[in-house]
Amino acid sequence: MEHINTEGIEILFKRTPKTPRIALNFFFKINEKEKLNGVNVLLSRLLLQGTKKYSALELSKQFEEECIDISFKAKQDYIKASLIFLNEDIKKATELFKELILNSTFNDFEKEILKVKGEIVADLDSPKMKLTDAFVKNIFKNHPYSSTHTNILNDIDKITKQDIIDAHKKILNSQKLIVIVGDIEEKNKFIEYLKDEFAFMKTNECEDKIKDVFSIKENENIWLTKNDVSQAQILQGWLIESFKSDDCAKFAVLNNILGASGLSSRLFVNLRDKQGLAYTVRSQYETLLHSGIFSLYIGTAPINIQKSLDGFKNELQKLADKGPDEVELQGAKENISGRIEYFTQNNSQIASVYGYNYIMGLGLNYNQEFLKKINNVKSDDVSNMANKLLNLPKLTVIIAPEKFKPDNF
Repeated sequence: MEHINTEGIEILFKRTPKTPRIALNFFFKINEKEKLNGVNVLLSRLLLQGTKKYSALELSKQFEEECIDISFKAKQDYIKASLIFLNEDIKKATELFKELILNSTFNDFEKEILKVKGEIVADLDSPKMKLTDAFVKNIFKNHPYSSTHTNILNDIDKITKQDIIDAHKKILNSQKLIVIVGDIEEKNKFIEYLKDEFAFMKTNECEDKIKDVFSIKENENIWLTKNDVSQAQILQGWLIESFKSDDCAKFAVLNNILGASGLSSRLFVNLRDKQGLAYTVRSQYETLLHSGIFSLYIGTAPINIQKSLDGFKNELQKLADKGPDEVELQGAKENISGRIEYFTQNNSQIASVYGYNYIMGLGLNYNQEFLKKINNVKSDDVSNMANKLLNLPKLTVIIAPEKFKPDNF
């Protein structure tokens, strides 16, 4: 991957010969809390709902006729536009994106609000989605990362069209990045085209007004009663340092051993296979720019709630007392390496991964550097991370019928 800076426009470029489709990503970094929860989600959706030149229907027809796949996605730390198209359609695809990002009218603002509200209500009908919503909302309480479904529902009717316009101006004045991966022979000619036609993508170094948050003050339990379900949903987790920490690789290995490696993970073997507690059980380590979350999830019979909570603690305690042997440790490292390789196979994946790493400040060689750190993780490192979690405050959220609520919860 090559980094190019032409008159302030930052570009990542990689030629992949003999590939029929080009992946083009545009990243816009988010540097401050949105005015109201849901503003960035609405903005990302409205960018496809009509411009000064084309209606939403006309845009849809053009994308379909030209076989251009396009999407906008609002994440916690950035908004990303992703385009995938045939090599010969590069000019048409870039022209359409330019029209979208510069000339969107946001005229369907009220209609889009109704659609978002309907989708959120439908999503929250799922106990698992409701569980995740409550977990994220509370672990990131009063932080910009707490923009969950329920918080968006609380704010969405207060959002005005001017709020969307203001948010649009902010991303156009933020740090930006263009990533292109595909079979482009005339690189210099294409870079000149971007310099001439995409001056609005000139990046700006802006103060990051979002604070890091790596811990919660004390243990917290949240019980959500749902009497019409036969399965209890449990999500327990900790706020920890993100990828900027030296512990990142160690937590990644712990996560793989504990519950992210499928059938061979300890939670799966010991809680599901041996004890029969789980329908589904896993661990997850999610890194964001300003925080990280390590979490444990299980779907179980309501009668097994306390056993499941004890099982979480026991599996962490076993690893804290004695780290993995060399076979288990090496298996986790190989699993992580395989996943990284698997998710950087095609042009779209390469553009997304390298663009994310760069806009997050991780550099172009982050994957290779991270794998070196993974290979240097020792058994004692895994044990120390398990012990660290056992001594950090945690948040536990449970959805189940009221009669199964543990006495100490």
